[in-house]
Amino acid sequence: MIRPLSEMAPALRRNFTARLGADEEVELEGPERIAIGHSRAMLGVGVELRIEGRAKRREYVLRVEQGGVFGTDSLLEVRLMRALRTAGLPVAAVRWYERDASVIGAPFFVMDRVAGKGENPGLGSIRGCVRLLRRQHELDWRRAGLAFLGVPSVPRAATLAQIARWERVYRDSCFLPVPLLDEAAAWLRRHAPTPERIALVHGDPGPGNFMYEGDRINAITDWEFAHLGDPDEDWVYMATMRGASRSREEWKELFKLEADVEVSDSAWRFWEAFNQFKGACANLTALRLFSDGVNPAPNMVAVGTSIHLLLLNRLVELIGQA
Repeated sequence: MIRPLSEMAPALRRNFTARLGADEEVELEGPERIAIGHSRAMLGVGVELRIEGRAKRREYVLRVEQGGVFGTDSLLEVRLMRALRTAGLPVAAVRWYERDASVIGAPFFVMDRVAGKGENPGLGSIRGCVRLLRRQHELDWRRAGLAFLGVPSVPRAATLAQIARWERVYRDSCFLPVPLLDEAAAWLRRHAPTPERIALVHGDPGPGNFMYEGDRINAITDWEFAHLGDPDEDWVYMATMRGASRSREEWKELFKLEADVEVSDSAWRFWEAFNQFKGACANLTALRLFSDGVNPAPNMVAVGTSIHLLLLNRLVELIGQA
């Protein structure tokens, strides 16, 4: 369990002093809470230090695990972010991964703080995000060294692997079977489309998961759901899971104008259903962690009950319309 902010500073000073190779113990400003997402907490720190006699100031962000919410792996996220930054995508530089939970009460990784805002983006920055998503999908993932994400034997296997992944998360987290999720998994397997190509899929793209200044995108964030798969998954997720302020038609027009991308109606229906399924399965991890006492935050209950049921209800509607 993450310690209170007021208790973190001494251990963080020692950690940063050793990791940065400072001449003497660093001075720490913070940590301050930037955001508490459902899967990760984000803490900001300012560091004053001397290296070889020279004074420096650096700004960092700690991305902190919260007991395994959503079944994601920070080690995989760190490896991916480093590879993507090397490949030229706008991703924050990761400095180190701290496995030792005794430092602040949970494992975390440290990355450079990126200037800009993450919430309430305007149309200009959303257009920029759409263009960047197209660029991400066009990345030569083999040359970028991303085969560690799991190369599918055939394109359709990538989609089937994601269905199995989230079904497994649900089964590992639930107290009792959820028949609607069982039926949805079977429906998704029957209707899984064959991707035209395999691309790097972000898994959670759109407003709230990029840093921007004006119309400029400084960094794409939150890579814990990334995998190799069908790029249509990302386009539909952006519109339906993170883009509720705009209509489906507005998003389709935006995708066509900014990225020359068109998603068929059948693919849209499938991926909207998949993303509701994914969310409903993932959210059960929050209830399990709360019940087990691993993460007693009240939002874990809301995520694992009311939000889970909202997603499940929408999933049933979509499958019923098919």
